Amino acid sequence: MPETGHDIEKIISSSRDHLEAVDILNDKAWELRYTDVGASMDYSRRALELSARKRYLSGQAYARLYLAIGHFLRSENRQALELLLQARKYFDAHQDEKGYPLTLTFTGNIYESFGDYEAALKFCQEALKKAREAGYKEEEGESQSVIGLIYSRLSDFDNALDAYHASRDLRLELCYQKAVASSLNRIARIYTLMKRYDKALENYQKSLSLREQTGQMTALPWTYLGMASTYEEMGDHENALAYYNRNLESGCGEVDKRCRLQSILGMGRVLGRINRHDESRQSLEEAIRVAEELGAKPLQYEAHQALAQHFEAIGMPAEALDHYKKYQQIREEVFNEESRNRLKNQQIAFAVEKSEKEKEIYYLRNVELKAAYDEIEQKNKEITDSINYASKIQAALLPQQEILQQALSEHFILFLPRDIVSGDFYWAAKVGEKVVFCAADCTGHGVPGAFMSMLGITFLDEIVNFREVLSPGEILNLLRKDVIKALKQTGREQEQKDGMDITLCGYDPSTGRLEFAGAYNPLYLVRNGALEEYKVDRMPISIYDKDTQPFQSQVIDIQKGDLIYLFSDGYADQFGGPEGKKYKYKTLQEYLLQISGRTMPEQLDLLKQNFHSWKGALNQIDDVLLMGVRF
Repeated sequence: MPETGHDIEKIISSSRDHLEAVDILNDKAWELRYTDVGASMDYSRRALELSARKRYLSGQAYARLYLAIGHFLRSENRQALELLLQARKYFDAHQDEKGYPLTLTFTGNIYESFGDYEAALKFCQEALKKAREAGYKEEEGESQSVIGLIYSRLSDFDNALDAYHASRDLRLELCYQKAVASSLNRIARIYTLMKRYDKALENYQKSLSLREQTGQMTALPWTYLGMASTYEEMGDHENALAYYNRNLESGCGEVDKRCRLQSILGMGRVLGRINRHDESRQSLEEAIRVAEELGAKPLQYEAHQALAQHFEAIGMPAEALDHYKKYQQIREEVFNEESRNRLKNQQIAFAVEKSEKEKEIYYLRNVELKAAYDEIEQKNKEITDSINYASKIQAALLPQQEILQQALSEHFILFLPRDIVSGDFYWAAKVGEKVVFCAADCTGHGVPGAFMSMLGITFLDEIVNFREVLSPGEILNLLRKDVIKALKQTGREQEQKDGMDITLCGYDPSTGRLEFAGAYNPLYLVRNGALEEYKVDRMPISIYDKDTQPFQSQVIDIQKGDLIYLFSDGYADQFGGPEGKKYKYKTLQEYLLQISGRTMPEQLDLLKQNFHSWKGALNQIDDVLLMGVRF
């Protein structure tokens, strides 16, 4: 019997009764949750078994809660969510117990992992309120820690720091040094993201000292890893290598193979930057091998990207190309898989929670209804699978990030389809020194809009890449002809006038001239703190009732620091806010001007956060596309 098993049986045999044993086992599970997840789960499983046998409802609820936390810490979100929902049945009726805010906090933690930050924040803020009302300081510290994580995901670093500091202070007050060390690590990471490296290293050092003092040897490698990555970002190659090496020499792989993998990968990157190419290659190839063993696809594609850059640096283009291809292939697999899993997990979360609340589970026990439910579920699965496959095709047609990064180094693309597939699309191509790019909004959304978007992308590829037409006005003229021909549009009264609105630009960096044309959708230019709107032709890419005129190109002489924005109507037309009204273009202009001084990644995060905040609980009414480029 393993050591944990001996301890469990000893607790049971030395307790006055099984109820007391359950409470002690649950306390041990909570105490060990961050330092030994496996042992923590062993204690909570035994507590659940004993409490179920004795019908000890409180003991069952806490055992399920702590077991859910263990599953969550192992990234097993589905099992964690099911256990949390079962625990909620008890805690919803006993909101004065500490388990209630804890259940809310970890439910919020799971929603954060799904990417549903609005729901996550709602759960954690309610948990914080309940913990404060009851005076549960440890639970208050837990909720503040997760709130800090949510804000960090939204790049709201100030609010993230406030929450992390509050969590740290509560843990200091409770003299819970192990949790304090965790808070310090998270604070350090925020400072690294803010490029305040001195503060980051100061907090990592404090975390390191605490973990050494409290004997948290299994947690030390993660602090070393944080310090190494901070030094790497600072360009301090010597210290970065020293801490990556310290991790590898400490045998961190025996405790956490992912920590060792990230250390090997980081070391390979740093060795390449100081021209120790043979050693760099060895490290990166080992990183790929370990990542494949663990099935860690995000780290696989990072390692392939680093190897591609290595071969490019030493003048081996064929090998570089091979690794770039593998990088792109695995990266696309990850993002498609993450999107599917996130959607699936959110659907499971909402469906299970609704079923629990409305007691629909009892009706599903009826044989006939269950059979009907299974049939509907199978049909829905087949339809959803087909649409998901269509989304893969659509994603493959959209420009690869490498093309966009090469052609438009400072840019962002906010792309929020209303459904699985989208009627909005963006596109870019580089022909010689000139880059051509656009943002388009097709008739409809969902599957009909997606078919139109695929037509648009295919026609643009043909016109620009094969016919080598580079004038925006002429590109739109040819695109209109191709759409009319493909849809067999004649202009008859009852005929569908499907097509698209679009803004299309051509930029030549050698002359600094931006040429653009548009169908309905305008272009915004931000220069010297002012926003100017450039109107375009008010006719669509399709058959038109009025006399069809050629699309006209306009020219802007670009100045360094100029920003342009291209967009569909989805953002401005979204209903939301306190009165449920449209966002409107004027508000969008003001907000773009307000954030125009931020970096492009920051603008993307702010626009996404602002959209979801405005939309609130209302449904998204259309696809959203907004593209920003800084010259």
